[in-house]
Amino acid sequence: MIESEQKIITASAAENLDTRNERVVHRFIPMLVAENITRVVEYESGRKIPRVDLWNCVGVRMDKAFSAQQDRYKSRRDFSTSLLIDKYNILKELGIPKEGRDIIRDDDDTTKTWLEKKIGLLFTSGVIYIDSVSVNICNACGYMQSVDSISLNSCTVCGNRRFHSEKRNVLMVDIPKDREALIKDKIIYPKNTKHVRSFFYQLPPRVMISRVREYGLPLDSIGLEGYVLDPKIGVALMPELIVEKYELSELTLAQGAVVATHNIPYTSLLTSGFHHTYLLLPKIPIISLEKAKSIGLGFVARYLPFVIMTYNNDIAPDQLEIIRKEYSRITWKIDTIISSLQSEKEQFVNLTSEDRQILAEITKDFVEYRIRAGQEKLGKFFKAQGRRYAEEMRHKGYYLNPTDIDTLECIVKLFYK
Repeated sequence: MIESEQKIITASAAENLDTRNERVVHRFIPMLVAENITRVVEYESGRKIPRVDLWNCVGVRMDKAFSAQQDRYKSRRDFSTSLLIDKYNILKELGIPKEGRDIIRDDDDTTKTWLEKKIGLLFTSGVIYIDSVSVNICNACGYMQSVDSISLNSCTVCGNRRFHSEKRNVLMVDIPKDREALIKDKIIYPKNTKHVRSFFYQLPPRVMISRVREYGLPLDSIGLEGYVLDPKIGVALMPELIVEKYELSELTLAQGAVVATHNIPYTSLLTSGFHHTYLLLPKIPIISLEKAKSIGLGFVARYLPFVIMTYNNDIAPDQLEIIRKEYSRITWKIDTIISSLQSEKEQFVNLTSEDRQILAEITKDFVEYRIRAGQEKLGKFFKAQGRRYAEEMRHKGYYLNPTDIDTLECIVKLFYK
């Protein structure tokens, strides 16, 4: 990989679940966060930033969904593709067009070829290895659930609660004793990572990363015929594929905090040569696309993705309503101020160098994930504009330059519309 200073933000691989009958927005929040930060970075830097979408199309939940509908599709991949078509129709309505985006799936032939090569290198170097261990086998469906040192509640595939133990050759990876190393300097948000560290300290000393499933990346090339790679490992390796493809020096991944904790350890252990960081996002209440339209797509697709990064805990429905009302007040005030700054008269003044410096600081705050600081400065800035131009300058017969009005409207659209 050629080192560069290019950095991008993308959502971690989203699970390609069915949204055909459930047109929901909350599942796309990580993608909306990544898109909005990218827009601000582009404004601040003046250069075009790649858009990359990662999709996890291999997994037990997808197995079940395809099994229930396989008579309607020629293949598992066709089924996955149909789900993605539905999702991009929703994203288009949220202001994220499919065009100009690099869509990378873990069931793509190119992705599977890259993963097979990567697994071969990790195996050759001894980072991952084959060992004979006792594993828990479901009595009902035969699914290989876990190594037998881990306590179980039920089978992931069929829900059965009875297991037996068998000795099998499986692919393993060791988890370091220093669990802090897995997240050191990697989590940008939230600042308090106590719950993340707690999860990592519950990991066993080593983890089985091979599975017996009909669908997945075969491990025959390293001597494990009949096994496939655990889907979470493929997801954890995909960031390195992006880094190689775009010659990045850093990649930031946005994802729900709970899901991300299952990928971060393996991305840290199995990838190298680049710096990866995370935005671990809180949950928001279920929002249908229809509800999003009724309360405002600007709120859901622009404002909310930024605001949730100022909350430490999951957002409750009553909090969401408070945020919505706050958004309405802010946009009304700013629209009123911009309207009052506009004029058809010929006597204009320009934004001062101090004004432009503040605007630059605001965008820089958002680029560096200081969301609350950026919001506060934005509010104070427009309040000052209203006081300074709409009142003082208007009395003198001067009005803000139309070019500067366009600049202010562009700033508003970045964060609100």
